[in-house]
Amino acid sequence: MLTDRYDLVLSTASSTAGKAYAGKAQVLMRQGDVEAARAALAAAKEMSTSLSEREASHIGFVDHVFAGRTEAAIAALYAHLAAWPRDALVVSVGANPNGLIGGSGRIGQKHQIAVLMDSLAPHYGDDFWFTSYHAMALSEDGQLAVARAKVERSLAANPNNAHGAHGFAHVCYESGEPDTARAFSRRGSPHIRARGFSMGI
Repeated sequence: MLTDRYDLVLSTASSTAGKAYAGKAQVLMRQGDVEAARAALAAAKEMSTSLSEREASHIGFVDHVFAGRTEAAIAALYAHLAAWPRDALVVSVGANPNGLIGGSGRIGQKHQIAVLMDSLAPHYGDDFWFTSYHAMALSEDGQLAVARAKVERSLAANPNNAHGAHGFAHVCYESGEPDTARAFSRRGSPHIRARGFSMGI
């Protein structure tokens, strides 16, 4: 049985599909292709009865998000992550500063994201991706010293980590060190240079 990088069982029997798995509807939505994203979600929903409980829950969560049912989506987020804390795609939607909780209009949403990420941290250890997301959440909550230590650890583990680079630039800027952020962005990693990474600072 195939698993993803976070040891979650996948329903596909194709190792190629397993390695490429990224949540098609979510990727298409982020690219702004709303119609294709809805079509991908509809196809996933049609298959949900034959999928695992986790995958069906994941699809149900994304359905709430796409439909704009914010409160239902947030409730589904917490329920899903209580059962499957290492479902990184769900984490990425909930914990992104401009994602589900961050864009919800709730009072204290930045702190809520930080608390969520604190609760998930024991399940990820030193995973560079999670550490970079956790650092960003902490920086948005004003916990700059802790955020900096985490984002530096994330970049040390994977220098080609664009989200970590983004988080580092944020921490520097919020700490009153825009020159450090600029120098880092100019020096950057090959991944950052290739993507033309810019914080606009």
